[in-house]
Amino acid sequence: MMRRFKAANNRGFTLVEVLIAIAIFAILSVMAYGGLDTVIQNREHSEQELDRLKQLQMTMVKLQRDIEQTIARDGTDELGGVLYKMASSPDTSIVLELTRNGWSNFAKLKRSHLQRVAYKFEDNNLIRMSWPFVDRAQDSQALETVLIDNLDEVNVRFFDNNEWIDDWPRPEALATTGTEVGLPAAVEVTLKMHDWGDIIRIFKVPPIK
Repeated sequence: MMRRFKAANNRGFTLVEVLIAIAIFAILSVMAYGGLDTVIQNREHSEQELDRLKQLQMTMVKLQRDIEQTIARDGTDELGGVLYKMASSPDTSIVLELTRNGWSNFAKLKRSHLQRVAYKFEDNNLIRMSWPFVDRAQDSQALETVLIDNLDEVNVRFFDNNEWIDDWPRPEALATTGTEVGLPAAVEVTLKMHDWGDIIRIFKVPPIK
């Protein structure tokens, strides 16, 4: 008896099936890319926020160290005028200027441990300025460091005689000849951040000894 063998049915994919498979793969790829892109964006945003937080923390540390180490030592400017131990200049970009103690000297240089520092608000940046000497010479150059950017405003107030005032020294102290210009009891610094709103800190000023 003769056996008859039937050829195997090796039918391939139809064009419609191939197109459906491609469409499903494309949809899954778009979904996967969208999820990955969201993860990357969230990570970048978190890193930016972390950098912003570090910037703010460093600014507050600098302010705290300078203000809480203020010393009652007047200086002189390039023209021989008085640089009060602490002062604000509302008519200029300088929001706070003071003489501080405790300037570290790790290299053991022949210099004073006192330092003149100032903070100015310029181009939406809070900049720390420092001079190597309290009394400035004609060629004195300040070292400038940007502490924090993207600010809308910087405000400073001074607490003295149980009240907050905007200017220091007190106008009446400057108007009276021979009056000793002292120090406030505390300084309030407000940073109006464009992205985080108002950040307010109060720093205690050491009493005059």
